[in-house]
Amino acid sequence: MRPGATTESSSQVEMLKFSAMPMVLLYYLTLWGQIADVQGTEEPDLYHGCLEGSCYPATGNLLIGRAQNLSTTSTCGLEEPQEYCIVSHLQDSEKCFICDSRSASFRESHHIENVIYLTGQNGEQTWWQSENGVEQVSIRLDLEAELHFTHLIMKFKTFRPAAMLIERSSDFGQSWKVYRYFAFNCSKLFPAVPTQIPTHVNQAMCDERYSEIEPSNYGEVIFKVLDPAVKVEDPYSQEIQDLLRVTNLRVNFTKLHTLGDNLLDSRYQVLQKYYYAVYEMVLRGSCFCYGHASECAPFTGSATPVEGMIHGRCVCKHHTKGLNCEFCKNFYQDLPWSPAEVHNPHACKECNCNEHSHRCHFDIAVYLATGNSSGGVCDECQHNTMGRQCQSCKPFFYRNPLADIRAKTACIPCDCDPAGSSDGGVCDSHTDTTLGMIAGQCRCKENVKGARCDSCKEGFYSLSLNDPLGCQPCRCDPRGIITDSSSCDQIRGDCYCKRFVTGQYCDQCLPEYWGLSYDVAGCRSCACDFGGAYNNRCSMNDGQCPCRPHLIGRQCNDVQPGFFCMPLDYYMYEAEHATGLPPTDPDLPGPLRPESPVDCVEYYNGVQNGRRVRLRRQHSTIRLLQQRGVLSRARQFQQKPDVEVVQREHTGHMITWTGSGFARVRDGAGLSFHIDNIPYPMEYGILFRYEPESTEDWEVVVGVSSQDLPVSPRCGNLLPSEQVYQGSLPHTSRYLLLPKPFCFEPRNHYKIVVRFQRAGVAQRHPAAFILVDSLVLLPHVTELPGFHGDNPASVERREALEHYTCLELFRMATMPDLPETCARLLCSISALIHDGGLSCQCDLQGSTSSVCHKLGGQCQCKPNVMGRQCDQCIPGTYGFGPYGCSSCACSPEGSISKICNPVSGQCRCQQGIVGRQCDQCPPDQWGFPHCRPCHCNGHAEKCDSHTGACQQCRDYTAGRHCERCLDGYYGDPVLGSGQQCRPCPCPGYPGSRHYYGISCQADRGTNQIVCLCAPGYTGPRCDRCSPGYFGTPGQEGGACRPCQCNNNIDPSDPEACDPHTGQCLHCLYNTGGPHCAECQPGYYGNAFQRSCRRCTCNEQGTLPTYCSEGICHCDQTTGHCPCRANVVEKNCDRCAQNFWGFGSDLGCQPCNCDPTHSLRADCNMFTGQCHCQPGFGGRVCSHCQENHWGDPEEQCLGKYEHRM
Repeated sequence: MRPGATTESSSQVEMLKFSAMPMVLLYYLTLWGQIADVQGTEEPDLYHGCLEGSCYPATGNLLIGRAQNLSTTSTCGLEEPQEYCIVSHLQDSEKCFICDSRSASFRESHHIENVIYLTGQNGEQTWWQSENGVEQVSIRLDLEAELHFTHLIMKFKTFRPAAMLIERSSDFGQSWKVYRYFAFNCSKLFPAVPTQIPTHVNQAMCDERYSEIEPSNYGEVIFKVLDPAVKVEDPYSQEIQDLLRVTNLRVNFTKLHTLGDNLLDSRYQVLQKYYYAVYEMVLRGSCFCYGHASECAPFTGSATPVEGMIHGRCVCKHHTKGLNCEFCKNFYQDLPWSPAEVHNPHACKECNCNEHSHRCHFDIAVYLATGNSSGGVCDECQHNTMGRQCQSCKPFFYRNPLADIRAKTACIPCDCDPAGSSDGGVCDSHTDTTLGMIAGQCRCKENVKGARCDSCKEGFYSLSLNDPLGCQPCRCDPRGIITDSSSCDQIRGDCYCKRFVTGQYCDQCLPEYWGLSYDVAGCRSCACDFGGAYNNRCSMNDGQCPCRPHLIGRQCNDVQPGFFCMPLDYYMYEAEHATGLPPTDPDLPGPLRPESPVDCVEYYNGVQNGRRVRLRRQHSTIRLLQQRGVLSRARQFQQKPDVEVVQREHTGHMITWTGSGFARVRDGAGLSFHIDNIPYPMEYGILFRYEPESTEDWEVVVGVSSQDLPVSPRCGNLLPSEQVYQGSLPHTSRYLLLPKPFCFEPRNHYKIVVRFQRAGVAQRHPAAFILVDSLVLLPHVTELPGFHGDNPASVERREALEHYTCLELFRMATMPDLPETCARLLCSISALIHDGGLSCQCDLQGSTSSVCHKLGGQCQCKPNVMGRQCDQCIPGTYGFGPYGCSSCACSPEGSISKICNPVSGQCRCQQGIVGRQCDQCPPDQWGFPHCRPCHCNGHAEKCDSHTGACQQCRDYTAGRHCERCLDGYYGDPVLGSGQQCRPCPCPGYPGSRHYYGISCQADRGTNQIVCLCAPGYTGPRCDRCSPGYFGTPGQEGGACRPCQCNNNIDPSDPEACDPHTGQCLHCLYNTGGPHCAECQPGYYGNAFQRSCRRCTCNEQGTLPTYCSEGICHCDQTTGHCPCRANVVEKNCDRCAQNFWGFGSDLGCQPCNCDPTHSLRADCNMFTGQCHCQPGFGGRVCSHCQENHWGDPEEQCLGKYEHRM
């Protein structure tokens, strides 16, 4: 820490400008001390007692008593004796000596402590000396405390250093700053250091006064910290203080003076006379106490002090402390610490704590707030006091009016109930009438009353320490209480509630009620859906019931989009998906009836006893069929399977079935249904949907079995054995509900086996069939929670089911629109059975939306798609995909049925008919539907199904019946001719790189093959190029190519271009060149556009080198002619302006008309005659005109004119 600052706030003290010591006095003392040491005079007596102002310790040599703190980097003779020589005292005969610092003799030992001057020493007989020839040597003094340093005096035994510097440290050697440089040649040895007198005390300089080679003995170096030549602007400044304060000093010798012989002789003996040697060294300074001490003392525990030693510990006055008196003593912190001044000691002031504390600290903010009069803040006030001067009572205590402020009983405890008082029982600490304060008075919380604050106000209850208001207001909810009174029990705060309201404050609804309001009853019933919600307990705030999964709405009576409620016939099993069983299958229940040709019964109208009646006649079936010639049809009945799937097409009329159709079951045969998706353990009614094919009644024998043991309490009384049921299937009805239900439960597997047989007969008829649509399991919903029991809600639901016949509506395959009540009840039943809503799971390809109908779950199907999930094609369509299903479109002429395979779309074809739609003949026939064989002369297996034209003719044949050869082949391929199609030799064969023909034929007279050549070829075998083409077609790969003549030749001219090289020979349209791509000489234009025209150059004006035999050449693109000199225009047909002589071999010449006597500068293009002024003549108007006279330079006169 920087001396001059308190431990708490050094920067604050600086702000008050108390940080600087009385530097004016110190400055003059320092200067005087320097002069006194140099001149050897006494110091002035400036010290007086410390009572009136500042006081200062005496100055002295800081080296005295600090030999152990003085060190050097080089001393001669420490390791072994060293010889050295001197260059002074030349009159003495002995010049060289021995240095052995290990010796006790002061004559040979030259330790660093020899430089300390002490009274009674041997004086010049002792000194410190460095090793020979070592230039970089330093002497260092480490002080034990911060001291003031004023100046340095050094007396040398040999040459003074050629270069040296003095350094200081104020942080015990962690960092160093240079006081001054010394050198005999500063610009060379310290080039970066200025040599002029500094303008600022903190600037370093290089001094050349103390570094000369002379004298060789007794030379001195004197350094003054405050150079009198440097003007001090502000002796109180921090930099003056920093300049004088030191903890370490270091003198660095950096260069030896030599006589130059060391440069000529490198022997060690030459260096024996070059070393540093110091007789005495004085570091003048004093103990640094900021004017608060007149003496300094040794440190505690230090060695016996040496006489004349300047100690580092100040003996502080003015209630200060610290090594340098830089702090105020404890409990003397009422004013900021400050250095003493001549007439003001700035003594530290004792804190005023009214005898309630012995510790305090200084606070600059308090000091400023008091107008710089007091800054002490008392610490650890006793006797229940507090405040800056322990002048106030602590919380929960108040000022005793009968005791003095300094008494231990000045503050006594408050008597307030902590629960009802503000801040836990704090009372007024003192009396202040302006603030309405009375010492000891309790301050009650807002809702509390009483002298001790121990009672609740009216309308409040429950006095509590933790309540910031003391008591709670009666919290009766006005909506839930019976009366308008807001009062409540003063202890518990209980309110008086309405019928359906509860809670201490009448602010809650009873269970199964919600919506607290001002109604008479207070709350409304939850009315949660008995199936959609888990229970009837809803949220008191918004009435939201706890919904089962995927049920929504406040009452949980609606399904989430993408989910649905099941209809009662949801668990429906299509007969067409069941397993068909023959009559003899042992799994079928009931006895097997024998098969016999049962009589056929005929009905007809007749008259009996005068009345019209319906008569019945019975015949043997076989005999009857034989009589009518239809026995073969009876055998067809016997050949049909016992159970077959009959699909029905959706024609747009009313649909009386489910799924894709029916299972057609023979008399005595049966179906097996596998059940493994039961959702809820309960009894289910077994329902069959069917359609009869005759007016006979049928019956069923039903067996229900399971290999799994029932585990639920509901079905636990049934053993896993087969239960057999019987029922009648009247021909006037379309469904049968077995009279007794069966108890099914989840996760069990069941098998329902059904035998279908005619009723009232003993034998089964092989020609009798019934159409079975589906089996349905109808849950007995009256067993479910919410329907059984005598509570009003269950009774109401049962009555609604009966009133709207909700259960009976699901027996028929075609269900009318459900009443709203039925739909609501069924959704609740579905949620209860399935524990929530059922996922639509609409097929992504077959449906148009992922949302299905809320009741039943029917998805929105694409065209020709069916099924709840839109995952099947309707009968008569196929190809289920992203666009729905496509119509089978089976051909009525070629198919057996309109129904096709739902995957491939393949229709069932009549014999001899093929194709997906049964609308084609086999590949070797044509003419659907009257198919007949193809006629292809043995060269193809298939023909066009409509025209009979053969397809894919082989053996190089072509034609409707493969009756001719392909182009490039010749022969007669007609069946029976004995010939085959052979390749044309033109000159190669088709498919080779040497074939250039289109077709060929044999000359019937000569049997020679004549080729029909491709464009560009000619000759009997197409082995030459046509006119306008070139190449070597006689060689393989030498095809003929068009001559590249840019359409400027006659393609029929055999000599228009070279047939081998393609060079153009007879170019047309005035073109020329190897490709007729340019105009002929003497022509210009665009050869590619056939626009070459003759050049129109005037031969007289065109350069003769471009003309020959009356034809001149011009630019072949622009038509511009090359003109003679001074001839212009495109055709070179006139002289340039002011030129004449057109037709001359040299071109045109300048007119050169006389500028004075001519009318203008141009002349006649052919004669060169200029246009002269009147009276002047000659070609250039430089003479007098004919019949004129005179000097043309002056004037030409007429024949009868006279000169004026």
